[in-house]
Amino acid sequence: MRIPTLIPVLATVLLAQQAHAKAVDMQCELGRQVSVAGDVQLDSAIDLNWKGKQYRMQRVNTSTGALRFEDQSSGLVWISIPSKAMLLDSKRGEPVANECKADRVALAR
Repeated sequence: MRIPTLIPVLATVLLAQQAHAKAVDMQCELGRQVSVAGDVQLDSAIDLNWKGKQYRMQRVNTSTGALRFEDQSSGLVWISIPSKAMLLDSKRGEPVANECKADRVALAR
């Protein structure tokens, strides 16, 4: 098999695995909830559910080591560090969900 033929096949396999990633519900301050599907450590994009809407968040490189994902059309930004995460609205310039943490049982799956 030639390399140009192999690339689309591998891409399809990788995307199919990501599309079936189990969502992790995260509890945030003020009773807010965010669900994240995908591996924030490895994936180039994650699916984030916020207030009943699904957003495809693309990885953005950072110099700090924080994991950052953005949805350009909505202006949402997901920032994750090992102990917690937060969701920002870059268009309004404010956080919308702070101190988001997953249940340890959910993270162990």
